[in-house]
Amino acid sequence: MVKKKKSLKTGNLVIAAVIFTILISGALFVKDALAEKSRLAALEQQRQELMAEADKLTVGYYYDEALALLQGVENQELKSEAFLAKIAEIEELRNSLTLYTGRTYHVFFHSLIIDTELAFDDHGHPANGYNMWMTTATEFKRMLPLLLANDFVLYDITKFITANADGTVSKRDIYLPPGKKPLVISIDDVNYYNYMKTDGFADRLTVDENGKLATVVKDRQGNESITYDGDVMPILDSFVEEHPEFSYRGAKGVVALTGYQGAFGYRISDPELYSAEQFAQLRQQVQKIADTLHSTGWQIACHSYTHNQMWRNGTMTMEDLKSDLGRFDKYIRPYVGEVSVFISPFGVHFNSTDPIYQYIITQGKYNIYCPVGASMTTNYYSNSMIQNRLNLDGYTMISAPSRILDAGLFDPALVLDENRPPLKLQ
Repeated sequence: MVKKKKSLKTGNLVIAAVIFTILISGALFVKDALAEKSRLAALEQQRQELMAEADKLTVGYYYDEALALLQGVENQELKSEAFLAKIAEIEELRNSLTLYTGRTYHVFFHSLIIDTELAFDDHGHPANGYNMWMTTATEFKRMLPLLLANDFVLYDITKFITANADGTVSKRDIYLPPGKKPLVISIDDVNYYNYMKTDGFADRLTVDENGKLATVVKDRQGNESITYDGDVMPILDSFVEEHPEFSYRGAKGVVALTGYQGAFGYRISDPELYSAEQFAQLRQQVQKIADTLHSTGWQIACHSYTHNQMWRNGTMTMEDLKSDLGRFDKYIRPYVGEVSVFISPFGVHFNSTDPIYQYIITQGKYNIYCPVGASMTTNYYSNSMIQNRLNLDGYTMISAPSRILDAGLFDPALVLDENRPPLKLQ
């Protein structure tokens, strides 16, 4: 009897041990399964993040960078069927790039009118001048989606050529997705001159606390506010952020500066007006703005120092030219970074063999010259490129809309600001 009880007790212990082992094994299995599930979820999240980043690069035409990101992945577990399909999709897009052989498109503006009532009240600068040669912020905002819909894509003007070490330039091939057309946008006189201060324009550019380009706008009582729709640059930045497909590899446009009233709204050409400390701060602010522009896809151009009438009336001597460009080199160029584009004042043309032109190119060290011409033609020479520009202002939109329509840009009737007064042709 005692042996039977002992045997029963031993059997119960064995059963309990077996049950305990099963439970432990089950718990470990569940733990391992949960760990595996968590690991696979983390892999999937990493995979999705990589593919999302590749998509972001791809929509801005950074195909090589997107492929490098995905193809550089070493973990084989990340390379799912969808992951490999994404690589194939991007390769197909890259391989679909075609040599662009069509016409060139370069349009330009001046700083935008943001308060039409002040601009057209005839109490400051003559209103008809603004009506002729300026564009309103409303009009510019209306243009952008139309240009996007018509398959234009912003293209870096400096990528039209290769600058060689010996001072010559070579035409560079342009490859774009089928149907896309390269568009250059430039803005003249981004200086915020004194005469514009009470006429409904931004007061100056700035960089906000997040490192983003912005405009400083003063209301009629003189109160300042930071805005992001006070001129072409921040408006275009915001549009490209929302529609990255409008910019080929981050290109934005060209900001053209004179020098006789400083740059970007800061009077860095007038040191006598400030203390040494104040003047140093102004120059630092200009440098900060220029660095921000360069880092976000903008080029900076020289628009001459003086914008003097001698540029268009034929009276400019070689000494005048040397003085003009020399002052730009002294007061502006050191604070705005790389400058290889010259945008001619008054849109003046020079023959490519003219000594004035050759001095601008060889001694001024500008290998891209941009006058005004509705044809928007681009011509290449041994040491430079000349690219004509079309003005998208009141004059063209109202009195010569065919220039815009024939180029396939957009219909000006869809853009014109209702607050414009009737245009008086000069």
